[in-house]
Amino acid sequence: MPTIEQVRDVLATINDPELHRSIVELGMVKQIDVAVPHVTVDLALTIPGCPLKAFFQEVLPAKIQASFPEITQVTVNLGAMTDEERKALVGGVKSESPSSFAGPQSRTTVLAVGSGKGGVGKSTLTANLAAALAKRGHSVGLLDADIWGFSSSRMLGTSAKPTVIDERLIVPVEAYGFKMISMGNLVEDDRPVVMRGPMLHKILQSFLSDVHWEEPDYLLIDMPPGTGDISLSLSQFVPGCSIILVTTPQQAAEKVAERAGHMAGKVGMKVAGVIENMSYALCDHCGERTHPFGTGGGKELAETFGAPLLGQIPLDPPMGELADHGKPSVVVSPDSPSAKAFEEVTAALVELIPPKPKSRPKISLPIIMSPSAPAHSG
Repeated sequence: MPTIEQVRDVLATINDPELHRSIVELGMVKQIDVAVPHVTVDLALTIPGCPLKAFFQEVLPAKIQASFPEITQVTVNLGAMTDEERKALVGGVKSESPSSFAGPQSRTTVLAVGSGKGGVGKSTLTANLAAALAKRGHSVGLLDADIWGFSSSRMLGTSAKPTVIDERLIVPVEAYGFKMISMGNLVEDDRPVVMRGPMLHKILQSFLSDVHWEEPDYLLIDMPPGTGDISLSLSQFVPGCSIILVTTPQQAAEKVAERAGHMAGKVGMKVAGVIENMSYALCDHCGERTHPFGTGGGKELAETFGAPLLGQIPLDPPMGELADHGKPSVVVSPDSPSAKAFEEVTAALVELIPPKPKSRPKISLPIIMSPSAPAHSG
């Protein structure tokens, strides 16, 4: 006959799908009643109207009944945390996962992906790079810092709204094995974002410090065109952040990307590498390479900053079509020329900048735990 503690131990193996912490550790399990063959669990959701209700109603009974065959009926009563419990949860999660990616204590490599201009395929490249890193087993976050011209949510096929707990903890959306956040997850896709520089600064700060990233191996930041507010703010929030410059082979694009690289250097951002996009086109019949945008832009840009040319991505029309339908080519078309090139770029990047060791000890969450109400076992 199972005891309350034995049932609690089983529940402790179930993680909240958004926070990735045990529901017992988070203080969500409020009461357990055992009266064989019946078990009742009172569970407090992190927010009223939590979208995970069906998950808990399905998983808790299945887990308990699999562990204790004599239990034939499990009732899960769903409530919601109090404001006090929610604040304690947010404080506990934030104390375990640093809100700053700056400094030597951070175990995340932050890489801005910028070009200085639009139209070079930077966002498509960032989405595929994130997916390729995740395919290799790395934990990855993608932050779409193009507040006005956001596109990552569309390219990854997710317009889901993130869960917000106590207005201070934002649970990022997940796509293709990694976490991401974009203005496209907060506003309708066809709605313009109209705001001045100070608000951009605050949004970027919130995306960095309030989103529950959980210290990924890599955080990729899809930068907006230009060398303005977002670039300056990022250098303040993440000192020492590196940048990957994206260009096409043509000189016009290379020169604009060069300006972005010089600007990055002035605010303390190192140019970690260069990726040349739309480098060549392959004939469908004979495989011959042609260079519609010329040659040499990526190599020249890399030489200017003494950085490696991480790779050259071909002009692959299906890649753009897939992006329009929210599908990275490295995932859904792994044998395509662009996907193979992305895999080579990703391998070069990981070799150049390997993940930092995750040696920091786990910190217990200072969560308010409600004591179990008296219960019986018989």
